[in-house]
Amino acid sequence: MSLAQRLRAAAQAPWLPIALLAVVSVLSLLARAAWLSDPCANPCRGPAAHSLIFDELYYVNAARRIDGLPVPPKQPYAGDPAGQDSNSEHPQLVKLVIAGAIDLFGDGPFAWRIGSLLFGSLAILGMYALARAAEAGRWCSLLAATLMASDNLLLVAGRIATLDIYVVAFMIWAAALYLRGRPVAAGVVLGVGATAKLVAPYLLLVLLLFEIVRCRREGMRLAARALSEFTVVAVAVYFAVLAAFDRIAPPYDPQTGRTITAGPLAHTERILSYAAGQTSPHGPMGIASYPWDWLVDLRPINYLNVTVASGSSRTATVHFLGLISPPMLLFAVPALLLALRGAWRGLEVDAVAVAWFCGTWLPFVALSLFWQRTSYLYYMVIVMPGIYLALARGFSRPWMPRWALGSWLVLVLAAVVLSYPFLALPAINVW
Repeated sequence: MSLAQRLRAAAQAPWLPIALLAVVSVLSLLARAAWLSDPCANPCRGPAAHSLIFDELYYVNAARRIDGLPVPPKQPYAGDPAGQDSNSEHPQLVKLVIAGAIDLFGDGPFAWRIGSLLFGSLAILGMYALARAAEAGRWCSLLAATLMASDNLLLVAGRIATLDIYVVAFMIWAAALYLRGRPVAAGVVLGVGATAKLVAPYLLLVLLLFEIVRCRREGMRLAARALSEFTVVAVAVYFAVLAAFDRIAPPYDPQTGRTITAGPLAHTERILSYAAGQTSPHGPMGIASYPWDWLVDLRPINYLNVTVASGSSRTATVHFLGLISPPMLLFAVPALLLALRGAWRGLEVDAVAVAWFCGTWLPFVALSLFWQRTSYLYYMVIVMPGIYLALARGFSRPWMPRWALGSWLVLVLAAVVLSYPFLALPAINVW
């Protein structure tokens, strides 16, 4: 048997994509865990020497107050009551995870970020599971998971203590369970995920759109039953878990100086009213951007700037950026259009890709157009699974040359290396 024949035979082994998925997951975990405690002052002693990155300032400090730990002066929630969640504009799940990790490991970067590392890995594995549940092949599913692991936006979200990586992991696994015909289990997962961030219910729209496409010729009777079970369970679990969290870490409103004690409905009203107040009537300012800007990386999120020495008298400015991989964005719209064509022809994996993108991106578009809601590029964290799936499908099609896929993957790898946090190029501005 020739070498080429042996390679083809090996590629057909069902275990190989799973083994490579494990390799991708481990490499991603290592990449996200590297320099996890950076940046840190010199000398690097104690939690105050470590810089909180972007919105970690809110979630870590809220977790500290839940644990009864002091917050450094002039930082958010420094004077708020101990044992309560001062970040009441979001549910408590992530902050309780951080607070629990601080109890176990101490008040430091590992405790703040270990949850994001784990949920980032869960999201990558879930991406493979979702693609397989949508009837994609093993290699296509592996490619979708690899794209998620190789995207700077997800890499950064998977290493800092913010909410988005948690919620996208819950959404992906809930969708995979639903597609496997387990709407009740999916509802439980989504209901818990909604207590991380209240964008998780966008998955309801995703699955509604998917069922409309899938059942347009057969009717919606069975789909309506599954969707109803899924929705009822998700809502019930959300309110039950939120009620439990409200007892563990009562939500506190720093604006009014009052604890919200009227139950999960009142807490949910606080979350929604706070979100409704975040508007940009004169257009996006600073790092804010319109949802349609996200498709061209118009305003990457500058999480942090760090100036580092790069020689005896030379320095470099490192931008800890969050941006979508440019090689992925270059082909995102064509891949979605191909997926739309496949969805119309009844291909389930294409229908999932299109439904996911539309169900998670269009709500942001509507909120921006009609209510001038402020939005940021990192909101795309929950949108990107649809794009990863569409891209994986596009580059896995039989007519796609192998050299085209290989060349594109080289560009994807180059992009994630060049945008890696804390990568400094001497004497130049990286971006």
